[in-house]
Amino acid sequence: MTISSPYRFVPLSDLVVLPDWAGQVSHDVPFEDGVCGELTLTLTNHTRLCVGGEQVKYQDKPPTPTRVKFYRTAQNKLAIPGSSLKGMLRNVLEIATFSRFKQVEDQKLGVRDISSGKNFYTEAIVRKPVQAGWMNFEEGAWKIYPCDFARLHQKDLIKELSVSESEWTRLKTASDRYKKIGICPQIKFKINGKNTVGQKLAEPHPTGSHEGRIVVTGQPGRDFRVPRAKKWEFIFFNQQEYPLDIAPDVMAGFNRIHAESKEWLYWKNILKASSNDKNQSIPVFFHQDDDQSKVVSLGLAMMYKLPYKYSIHDAIKHTSNSHLEMNQPDFADLVFGYLAENGTNGLRGRVNIGMAQLITDATPIMSIPTVLSSPKPTYYPFYMLQNGKNFRQLMEDDAELSGWKRYQVKPEKILPPPDKSTVKVQVQLEVLPENCQFSFKILFHNLRPVELGALVWSLDFGGNTQACHVLGMGKPYGLGQISLKTDNIKIRHNSSDITAKSNQFLADCQHQFIEFMQDKISVGDKKAVFAESVVIKSLIKYGTPSSEDTSFDSFDYIDNPQDFMKLRNNSNLSLFKKHFHHPEAVNRPSPKVTRPNNNVQQNTPKIQPTHSSSNQKPELSASVVVDVAALQKKIDAIVKKNNNPQYSNAFYLLEQLSKAGVFHDAEKNAVAQHIKTMMINDTSWQENSSSDKKERKKYDKTMEVKRFL
Repeated sequence: MTISSPYRFVPLSDLVVLPDWAGQVSHDVPFEDGVCGELTLTLTNHTRLCVGGEQVKYQDKPPTPTRVKFYRTAQNKLAIPGSSLKGMLRNVLEIATFSRFKQVEDQKLGVRDISSGKNFYTEAIVRKPVQAGWMNFEEGAWKIYPCDFARLHQKDLIKELSVSESEWTRLKTASDRYKKIGICPQIKFKINGKNTVGQKLAEPHPTGSHEGRIVVTGQPGRDFRVPRAKKWEFIFFNQQEYPLDIAPDVMAGFNRIHAESKEWLYWKNILKASSNDKNQSIPVFFHQDDDQSKVVSLGLAMMYKLPYKYSIHDAIKHTSNSHLEMNQPDFADLVFGYLAENGTNGLRGRVNIGMAQLITDATPIMSIPTVLSSPKPTYYPFYMLQNGKNFRQLMEDDAELSGWKRYQVKPEKILPPPDKSTVKVQVQLEVLPENCQFSFKILFHNLRPVELGALVWSLDFGGNTQACHVLGMGKPYGLGQISLKTDNIKIRHNSSDITAKSNQFLADCQHQFIEFMQDKISVGDKKAVFAESVVIKSLIKYGTPSSEDTSFDSFDYIDNPQDFMKLRNNSNLSLFKKHFHHPEAVNRPSPKVTRPNNNVQQNTPKIQPTHSSSNQKPELSASVVVDVAALQKKIDAIVKKNNNPQYSNAFYLLEQLSKAGVFHDAEKNAVAQHIKTMMINDTSWQENSSSDKKERKKYDKTMEVKRFL
């Protein structure tokens, strides 16, 4: 198992540095020690570079990925916008000056985590009895009318409603399925036992003693005919007369999670279109508190997303309230400017960064198709500061964010798309080759030397010749690694001309900035070393190429610090249990697998000579004889490819039998007989249906084999 990520986090500091001269900053009133001037810089890319401009959207016929062209000026010249450079430099300066971590949207996220056995989600959602009901908006408030529910197999559902199997399996969202079968159609049914978790199982029946409405949810992954895929829907029945109130904060959590949901938009449109129909309600699942006195959470699926207790801003405050308090500007605000908030006056930036023009000959080319996606802050093992013992997430009172996200500088490697099915989300980037050069200027006005020193430090990480900035698209693949070199300096002091000593003056400014920061981060009589602070060391480390396969600073379970996250097995256990000492992870026995050993052929029944059955397809003659020896070798070779320890050889072989081109038509009956013998030997042959989930799976497999016999 390997879990890794292309991005890293510079930890947040609980100290926010607020310059004491903030109230004196002005464009009109000069500082006595202030300076104005310009820097001319050369930008060199050390890996291929794509700063996105025009996009040519995905084409359906023929399927063509989205193409992102390099940014161009109105004169069609390759360039880099000043806004891109400003964002890159401001981020570095914010970290280096211990400025506020404030440019973060305040979201209250939701989570659905069933991968790690017993955790906060399973305790709140999975292990507590889920309830069903109909939600409606009445008298200015949302209410739920509780009801009973039973599980309905999709095979029975489509048979009852006369929907073709092929058509049903193409419908993946609940809204698409409702458009096909109607909105929650009525059905008569009888109860046919319970499943392993005690939920009632429904069987459609014209004279059934129960009547209810069919409720469907989305189909994640493959269709119900495939092993381990979702197979069951719901029937809601026995609606209660009196509703439960939904508290405003609970409904707010539901709205935050479902705001962009296609299903929620569908139901809102249904309610709007049927505003005069009091019987039209939304099917929901919900949980109550231990006293069964109030609704604490709800969703549109049985395993719905659970709203976190704390928001992103709450987690930032757990590190320091100063990150979000706007009582006075921080260092980055004073240099680059800020917008007015809460009735305060804003400030226009005193640094202006111009457009970078290409000054070398270069011809851009399109990269191979690949897939880019934005990291999700809901992945709490990375985005939340972990302590190495237990997973911390936004349910905890002291949960903190990991910090400033930075992409680790690494060798360039664009990964091809995983398969052709992702063509709609694939992109091709128009990239410039490495070692191209751009020239641009930075103009500054009325900066104090310490402020100019911070800006100069941010250009090259305090003179670190190995560290790089990252710019543009494709950063997870190592694209966009650039360095900056100052070519020309023009400085005018507010009280005297110091242009002749400009290089030394910049060095003095940078030294003054470092001294200022060391004074701010020092504790007591012991003076801190700016370059040795964990913030600065992390910032430079992630900007420095490394050939060493070192581990992630904050997590001891990252195998490779440079690659994307990967999952190389099919276990439902936590991805991290082998690294953390959860009570359940200590001496936990491995799940037993009863499938035959692929390398021990004597445990696998040999295929017996057989003629084609009379049940074979009409074009096959009963006189066709199978070459038993050749077919046995073919089966043995296929079975050896089964590397899933939780999938028996019989089921794997059945899966191959269902694929086109693996076996000839004349072989299929003999292979099916062979699979039947294997299933009888390992007790998985089951000719009677059952309410038990495992037994029902055996029954489904048995029926699938019988279709070939």
